[in-house]
Amino acid sequence: MLGYKVMRIEGDRLVSGADSRQSFPARKGSTIRMLGNGVYLSPNKQYVLTYYSGLADDEVLLTLEFAEADIRWGNLTDREAEVGVSAVKVVKLEPLD
Repeated sequence: MLGYKVMRIEGDRLVSGADSRQSFPARKGSTIRMLGNGVYLSPNKQYVLTYYSGLADDEVLLTLEFAEADIRWGNLTDREAEVGVSAVKVVKLEPLD
């Protein structure tokens, strides 16, 4: 499955907006894992852009691949779906202006 997430970028690192101690290589093909409920994302690209972009000066939109079995939190069938996933693979990084 595919999902979307906006993250701050600092140099060659993606930085979590909720916990700046968590950062990851900004590299296509890399795997991201986060503590707690996992990596928060949505299957709705426009939802992510509307509610989560514009919070930092330098941001990227991530397209992430994940397995439905890896969902720790949330529900994909919600109208404005958000889920927490134990691990995701970075498929695409798009800088946001």
